Amino acid sequence: MSISSIEFRNTVHDRLLSLLWRQWTALGVSGTSATEESNVVDPEALLLLTLTVGRYDARLYDAVLDWLDLNADFLNVPRLQKLAPHAGPHAQAGLGAIAEILGRRTAVALKWKKLAARPSLAAAEPLFLMADGRTMPMPAAYDDIFRRHGLLRSPIIKRGVAQPFPTEGMPSLLLRLRALLGVSIRCEILCLLGTNDEIHPSLIARLVGQAPRTTQDLLAEMVHSGAVQVRTSARAKYYALVPGVLDSLLRPDGRTPWVNSVPLFQALEIVWLGLVDPGERDLAAPLLASQWRRTARLIKPLLGDAGLGQPLRDDASFRGEAYYDVYVADISRILALV
Repeated sequence: MSISSIEFRNTVHDRLLSLLWRQWTALGVSGTSATEESNVVDPEALLLLTLTVGRYDARLYDAVLDWLDLNADFLNVPRLQKLAPHAGPHAQAGLGAIAEILGRRTAVALKWKKLAARPSLAAAEPLFLMADGRTMPMPAAYDDIFRRHGLLRSPIIKRGVAQPFPTEGMPSLLLRLRALLGVSIRCEILCLLGTNDEIHPSLIARLVGQAPRTTQDLLAEMVHSGAVQVRTSARAKYYALVPGVLDSLLRPDGRTPWVNSVPLFQALEIVWLGLVDPGERDLAAPLLASQWRRTARLIKPLLGDAGLGQPLRDDASFRGEAYYDVYVADISRILALV
């Protein structure tokens, strides 16, 4: 084995938290990051991954709550509703608690209230954990809303460590589009069009999480704006941006730096949950290798949708314990790309 499973888990822990801090900092959360974010940030995908991995960094978790207090009106709540069932149970419970809080004070309170009805954990659990999986010392008093959703934490204190999202720069592009055009799936569609020469509506529908018919109708409407064009080939239609119309907004450097974060972050969450699962943490290397092979097969299509191709090797040539080092190398390579 190149490294122990504990060392590997610690490496993934550090890389994921670094990714989360980098993206949230680019959106207005006060913090430090070793590198700057250059891609468009997808706030819904980012929030869900944070609600899982952020349990291991209470400072980040609460900084995001501060950010939501200022910027929640620019999140796509129906999109969160569709994405949430694919997230882990603690992310869903945390989202329910956050939705209950926001449902009391935002301009789109009714939408958040519907999201607050998400299933809670069956039994209350501590929200925050240490890097090694041990629970943080429990507070003398609990936050009532989080407790109702099965998560035990101290009452929330607003710390003022967040700002409105930046009005310039590519990381905040999706949020800036929503500020300009309204919170609509059209904004995600524009980002996808900006990163492709042309794209088929069925692929757009899958990547933005919408029904194909709904996506096709939206694209047909967007063609009438003069900013989107359609090309018909045989019986298929392909959509693209009209050159020069929105380039200064969407493509200042020639192409929108958009990453399909929904499938990518879903894959990263699955990897992380496997590494911290108490039932798997102490398995011997051969059993871990077998479990990791199943994980690789589960996340491979997600990584393909994320545009990473097929970076995981799970063929039969890597037998038994030999797959342990293969998985460690492949996941490490993916984390180096994000």
